Amino acid sequence: MRLISLAVKNYRSIVDSGEVRIEPLQAFVGENNAGKSNLLYALQAFLTAGAGGVEETDFFDATKPIIVTATFGQLAADERKRLRPYLLADRLILQKDITLEPDKKTGKVKASTEYHGYVARPKDWWLSVEGVIEHEETDKPKWPKIGEDHGILDYVRDPSGRVNKQSYEAGLRRLLLGREDIEYEEPQLGQTQALGLQPVLLESLPRFYLLPAITDYSDEIQKQSTTTNFRRLMADLADRILRFDPRFQQIEATLASVKALLNPPAEGEHREEGQERLAVLGHVEERLQELIAKLMPSVRRVCFEVTVEETREMFSRGVAISVDDGRLTEVLSKGHGLQRCVVFGLLQALILNQRGQLVTGPQDEGDASAETQRPIILAIEEPELYIHPQAQRLVYAVLRDFAETDQVLYTTHCPAFVDVGAYHAIGVVRKDSVETGTRLCQCEAGVLDADTERKTFQFLSSFGLEQNQMFFAKKVVLVEGPQDVIAVVATGRHLRLFAEFPEELGCTIVTASKEEMPKFIKLLNAFGIPYGVLHELDGDPGSQDNEAIRRLVKEGASVELSRRLEDAVGHKGHFQRAYHAKRWFEDPAHITPEIQQVVQELFK
Repeated sequence: MRLISLAVKNYRSIVDSGEVRIEPLQAFVGENNAGKSNLLYALQAFLTAGAGGVEETDFFDATKPIIVTATFGQLAADERKRLRPYLLADRLILQKDITLEPDKKTGKVKASTEYHGYVARPKDWWLSVEGVIEHEETDKPKWPKIGEDHGILDYVRDPSGRVNKQSYEAGLRRLLLGREDIEYEEPQLGQTQALGLQPVLLESLPRFYLLPAITDYSDEIQKQSTTTNFRRLMADLADRILRFDPRFQQIEATLASVKALLNPPAEGEHREEGQERLAVLGHVEERLQELIAKLMPSVRRVCFEVTVEETREMFSRGVAISVDDGRLTEVLSKGHGLQRCVVFGLLQALILNQRGQLVTGPQDEGDASAETQRPIILAIEEPELYIHPQAQRLVYAVLRDFAETDQVLYTTHCPAFVDVGAYHAIGVVRKDSVETGTRLCQCEAGVLDADTERKTFQFLSSFGLEQNQMFFAKKVVLVEGPQDVIAVVATGRHLRLFAEFPEELGCTIVTASKEEMPKFIKLLNAFGIPYGVLHELDGDPGSQDNEAIRRLVKEGASVELSRRLEDAVGHKGHFQRAYHAKRWFEDPAHITPEIQQVVQELFK
């Protein structure tokens, strides 16, 4: 199972996202405050029981519901079999509505939720509870007789041998799951809570893990929370791994002994010698009862009960991590970059553990196999945060490898975490106004329709990050080579369009040969990214390459030079190297009126 699309309405900055296509490795890029992270948190709310952490301030319009619709596809054979009644054209489409309602007791506003989706009833009326009630025209049909008449009595009996509505419904679930010859009606969009889907169905959906853009490791290990990745990992380790160690029983016996020493025996409980409660606690209780009884004579007894945590709670709340990076110290004393790597490593360990791959041994012989098959969606805010540039591509490679079996969704401001060769997996997030809210621009894989075009982009991005920067720019300026970049930057400084670099204007200069430039223009058009093209005609305006650029470029985006850049700045012959171009433009006299006009047009 894989999440293939997401649609969000009325959540934070998102008025209506429209349908967002989700790839196995999905990047969301855009300016600060555009709403990239809101897409991740909306998905978290969808895949979390109840309101999923949604509060009143999360509603764009508090008078309307938050609606999150998720579509899952690429189901495995067992998933298709289990979810057959809820599939529409081999896809599972679920909608979660979150509304604000006043609490009847307190009067305070709280969030309430409902799941909706498609559901198909079996064609035989006796194979659905709703069908039985409609056919018998009563809310209290004779469940045992119906089960006996249709040969399914063994399925619909409860353990005591009785048949009622609950046992009939439970039996039908087992029957429908076990048989493949059941014919269904066309799926219909349900209007009732969960559409007949049992709450346990959420367990069939992917597990979701979110690594937020935390600034401190202490946020991840805070003892008050049991839901952070670190706490979940520690609790899972205690549950799934520790108990398979032969010496685990020593821990359990020790804790039981501590509990007995601190607490009185329960009624009828027999304690062995040496396990009696500490006498001093009884003496304190008696003395305290005497003191309280002087003020309240009806008090006849005072009893202490000391809570001794179970192994799971003790292990999840009481573990700290130290790291030796030349000196063994607690992680909180390390830098933010190492802390971020530790948290990321913990998240990977948690995932491996739930796949049954973290520790091998007897624990893998039980029922863990079913657990490992459940798909995982990993969401990360700014994976580049606090990571040294040299390590960013390594982290990106880890995400890419993980996406080969599961899914990764992430927000980023870093070119190292996008790949122009995988442009279909990039979503450009914009928020042009508060009223229109957060919107997403994507393009299909077919924008570059030839294998050679896609391979060219993959080849380019394997050398550097320059081409990837186009997805982060307010405007892209396309030029043919490094000499053109030098000319444009020098002229822009001369004209005081910017002090040092075009990035001050939110612009990025990208180089592409004349043969490759049409590919960039196709992508810029598809993503709606503004651009300007420095188009050198080389004295042959009707050439095939020049015509290819003209056909694609938007009106007003191209600035043409009848010949070459060198001619426009009065240089005889080609700039042989970038160094020669740099030396040439050190002289302001070489920044001619023609090149000044060109650059003004490119950055207008």
